[in-house]
Amino acid sequence: MVELLAPARDLTCLKTAVDYGADGIYCGLKEFNMRITAKNFTREELKEGVKIAHDNNRKIYLCLNTVIYERDLKKLEEILDFAVESEVDAVIVSDVGAMMLARDYGLKVHASVQTNITNSITAKFYSKFAKRVILSRELTLNQIREIRKKLKEEGIDLELEGFVHGALCVAISGRCFLSAYLFNRNANCGDCLQPCRRRWKLINEHHDGIHELICEGKYLLSPKDLCMIEHIPELIEVLDSFKIEGRSKNADYVMRTVKVYREAIDAVLDGTYYEKLPYFKKELLKSYNREFDTGFYFRDRIDRHDFQYEIEGNASPYRKVEVGVVTNFYKKIGVAEIKLTGDLRIGDTIIIMGNKTGCIEEKVESMEIDHKPVKVAKRGKRVGVKIRGIARENDRVFVLLKKDTTIKS
Repeated sequence: MVELLAPARDLTCLKTAVDYGADGIYCGLKEFNMRITAKNFTREELKEGVKIAHDNNRKIYLCLNTVIYERDLKKLEEILDFAVESEVDAVIVSDVGAMMLARDYGLKVHASVQTNITNSITAKFYSKFAKRVILSRELTLNQIREIRKKLKEEGIDLELEGFVHGALCVAISGRCFLSAYLFNRNANCGDCLQPCRRRWKLINEHHDGIHELICEGKYLLSPKDLCMIEHIPELIEVLDSFKIEGRSKNADYVMRTVKVYREAIDAVLDGTYYEKLPYFKKELLKSYNREFDTGFYFRDRIDRHDFQYEIEGNASPYRKVEVGVVTNFYKKIGVAEIKLTGDLRIGDTIIIMGNKTGCIEEKVESMEIDHKPVKVAKRGKRVGVKIRGIARENDRVFVLLKKDTTIKS
């Protein structure tokens, strides 16, 4: 059975991933991970996250996948010692020395995508240190199939992990120096300023000194997001773990992507995948995206670009607007009392997020103000909303809207 692996920037995302069916969650501390600018976990939060995961029979993988310098070794040993103490299930590492240290500490190792593993010989080398390799993003599906075949022929027991959804980087498996060169912000230490997502000007300099402006104000270095929801049956044949990118993303992104890919995997197994595929595609459009593409998986079959030249940031036709905060939850009747900072209507889709709640999505079907049913609740009011899930005091409430919809706030 293929593993579904979800990102978590904090405990809210971690709990959300558990609730919606992720088999594993990968996360980072404040040091040595490739999303160092994300919220990340404190030591105590990681321990709590491991307990939540293990209590639900899920796994936690700790990212330690940045470049490791000589000055970092003492701190790395301290973190590896903590990783053992906190009982994480594996560490994700790119530095070979760090892999050797992690192995000496008795930790399971996953070789990071930063190692850029593109063939079976390299995979075989990393099998000396790692239980799993996260394959280079630049591989086609056919190349992965060939790697798997050769490893099996040689009797090498090595799990293969690959990305199925999320942001792609313009650089080879994330090994980018543009941010460091321009801004002294080292992407390979997790501190990328993402200059690739900005507008660029392309000029052709001729030998006679004439400069020809090819284009201006285009997002020339910004790839579309990866989305492999239409190819789950093929991927199940070659990968042991499906990885969703997004350790900088909010809990609602984790909720939706994990939910959809979980349902898609299960649908392949029960024979309903193709009839549910239109629903899966529609649902994923509700999350933040830069438009979708299949990355490199089919580059040997299809000749097309996967760059999003015209759009800055989110291309989703939906937007999330904060409309209130939960002030009370009446568990016996399943009603959340919400103090509104924006209008709420029957039929709206709301998203409720909180540290212990994680993220839940509900359609508003019943509302009351002062024990009287209402169809519209105005900002400033306290409204009781019937929900199926469990909310908690101080949970934030958002409404999911089409981008052309206005809301008073």
